[in-house]
Amino acid sequence: MDASALIVEDDRDLAELMAIYLGDEGIEGRIAGTAEEGLGLLGSGAFDLVLLDLSLPCMDGFEFLRRLRSSSDLPVMIVSSREADEDMILALGLGADEFVSKPFSPRVLAARAKAHLRRARGNTPAAAPNVLRLGNLRVDLESMLVEREGLRLPMPAKELDLLVFLLRHRGEVLESEAIYREVWNNPYGDMATVAVHVQRLRRRIEPDPASPRYIKTVYGVGYRLDAPGDGPGEIAGEGGRDTE
Repeated sequence: MDASALIVEDDRDLAELMAIYLGDEGIEGRIAGTAEEGLGLLGSGAFDLVLLDLSLPCMDGFEFLRRLRSSSDLPVMIVSSREADEDMILALGLGADEFVSKPFSPRVLAARAKAHLRRARGNTPAAAPNVLRLGNLRVDLESMLVEREGLRLPMPAKELDLLVFLLRHRGEVLESEAIYREVWNNPYGDMATVAVHVQRLRRRIEPDPASPRYIKTVYGVGYRLDAPGDGPGEIAGEGGRDTE
């Protein structure tokens, strides 16, 4: 893919790491350390995508996004440590296309950037994207977006990774260690991290988080994702490859 991305990020080391992984996907990354510098680069060069931090010196990412959207419909991926629901909702409301929470996997970030560019250029493969469903939730594995009854549901990247992993292993009892190893891509870590993210995910998707319908705790072991009530059809895959 021959494309160019503007990385608006004041952490130079992180920005350079993002540029390296984007380069592996054929996307040239140019770095701006401030929103003001980023707007200047947009005015002087052609870009296909913007990766935007929210916590920037002087002008913040929200104001950058407001100014950008007044004249451009470039795809914008927010990459930020500010993962409060209010921040995600405001960013998406201002026209961001996706919200990725820090810390993140650079390889996954680059893959998502590539998917945005494919859609923006209108050359997404003709086959229907692979989709997983859970109750009234729809998870598009091509765009890595979650919808509830047709409305986008803001969800931090790691919670989304956890949801997809559980969906792919629905009905299986999964040890916390195995979840951490696969979702966090690390054989070592604090298993409390898994419990915290499960609780956060429940608050987003469960009708009653205190009495989970979907994500069940298997005490002393880990978790299992169920879909009670509607049988196998409640969690399903659409199009693309087999979701089992």
